[in-house]
Amino acid sequence: MRKTHPRMKLSREEEAYLRHWMFDEVRYQGERGQAKQLQLQHGATPAELAALIAAALPDPADQEAAAVGPSPTEPPLWHWSDDRYRARLAEARRSWANVKAFITRMV
Repeated sequence: MRKTHPRMKLSREEEAYLRHWMFDEVRYQGERGQAKQLQLQHGATPAELAALIAAALPDPADQEAAAVGPSPTEPPLWHWSDDRYRARLAEARRSWANVKAFITRMV
């Protein structure tokens, strides 16, 4: 039996933005980084971005490395249209529903 659940697949651009956002979020103390500014401009909430991160990068060590590692070298870009962003959020939520089912089977 498989012991891990499938991760949500991100494009390279999506992952780059989310890694930038994690980096910015850890350092947020009144001054917004570029990824944080893009998040606010597009009306995305931290919980939504966290859902995408959790579905695609569930390993806390990967998340920590993005947050505390070296500063990303390229500027963050928002690659989602409104419709595409909502579709990706729905995909992340389905992914987590699958994780819940996976955990239930393992217990």
